[in-house]
Amino acid sequence: MPTVSTLQAERLAAKILEATGTPADIAANVAHHLALADRSGHASHGLSILPSYLSAAAAGQLVAHARPQLMSDEGMLLAFDGHQGYGQHGVKVATEHAITRAREKGLCILTVRNSYHLGRAGHYGEMAAHAGLGYLAFINVVGRPALVAPFGGATARLSTNPLCFAMPIAPDRAPFLLDYATSAIAANKVRLMAAADLPVPEGMLIDSAGNPTQDANDLTGTPPGALLPFGEHKGYALGFMAELLAGVMSGGGTLASEESRTGGLRNNVFAILFDPGKFGQTSWQRAEGSAFADYVTGCPPAEAGMRVMVPGEPEADHQSASAEHFEMTRSAWDLFANCARAHHLSPEACLWPR
Repeated sequence: MPTVSTLQAERLAAKILEATGTPADIAANVAHHLALADRSGHASHGLSILPSYLSAAAAGQLVAHARPQLMSDEGMLLAFDGHQGYGQHGVKVATEHAITRAREKGLCILTVRNSYHLGRAGHYGEMAAHAGLGYLAFINVVGRPALVAPFGGATARLSTNPLCFAMPIAPDRAPFLLDYATSAIAANKVRLMAAADLPVPEGMLIDSAGNPTQDANDLTGTPPGALLPFGEHKGYALGFMAELLAGVMSGGGTLASEESRTGGLRNNVFAILFDPGKFGQTSWQRAEGSAFADYVTGCPPAEAGMRVMVPGEPEADHQSASAEHFEMTRSAWDLFANCARAHHLSPEACLWPR
């Protein structure tokens, strides 16, 4: 697998974005987010997704120069419109505002509507947790056909609708981080599996006839198949919840109408940010949280060579180990490298060691 320089890969991604009309500050935020997703162990939301963004921009479905607009400010309630711009910039800016407000008031409820793909949801949870705040978010997806079948259904009616929860534990520990789609697998992971000709694990995908399949290409077939919700009825219920909170409360809409399933991908967000220190003594909270983490991770492993980890530790470990360089799969590298070459930029400068 190719190994790339973290710094050079991020710089190259920013150059590609700027070459296609993205303002420098927006390009920098998007490039940093994508590279950090790769560095966190989530290649499905990393640099390999850049070509699809540029295709969406060329088709008018993504507005490269769009900036988020504050639509409503009611003290502890903030509402933004992303105007179909890069979510890695727009949602970041909105989250920064919410962090400031939560520190002032102890609590902030944030909505963002009409953002293009916001990337790895855990990125915003990490922002809040590193600022000492708790973070709970639900996200829905409109502007494209449904991808996820409801529990008991044979065709798609929902999207992948991720949820994220993050919270600091103690200064010497990685924050707790939960970030996953309410589908059994993320759609972008299936995309990479199809590109690499890899099978999808059992129980995650059905074909257009509603039959179980492991062929990643069935998801985008004609007619298309569907992802299944994780945990059967449990994941389905959480996905439905995301439609109500993120879609309805933000004003960005749900997948209810045919019009809402066309026009280009749009994410809507409903997030709650809170200051744990407003609920009790910070010193006790840190000691208790750390003690619980020690208790859980002290559990004997089920298999030799394994260890119990706090959710969020794998991402933190990946990020720590990839400060200078990280590996990409061959298929992911090819998508990124070919994108650079298409814009007359050399990807070879990213390879490590140079």
